[in-house]
Amino acid sequence: MKMTREFIIKQKEEEEKIKTKETQCFICNIIIEPEKKKKPRWQWGMENDTFLCERCYNQKETAYQTKINFCVNCGIKIGFIRYNPKPKWNIDGQLCRKCWDTINVSQN
Repeated sequence: MKMTREFIIKQKEEEEKIKTKETQCFICNIIIEPEKKKKPRWQWGMENDTFLCERCYNQKETAYQTKINFCVNCGIKIGFIRYNPKPKWNIDGQLCRKCWDTINVSQN
């Protein structure tokens, strides 16, 4: 009887967590209106069952677009050809050709 009671209590706590997760912004924890909830893009590496408010969603989107479209090292806009850093460099983002060549020469 005690085990069943504990199980039911845990189950109710989990349901409450899920409800709050669906009504609160994952980043800033404000209450979100149902029509203004936005799911994060899969590229952002966030959990699948989280929601964001409009402001946090737009900030994440801007940061992601900057990371993809601009060189992490020098900040210039990257054209059609993009250079991914080598894993041993521990750089998160894209590089232009000049920065990639500079880092590659200095690492060798």
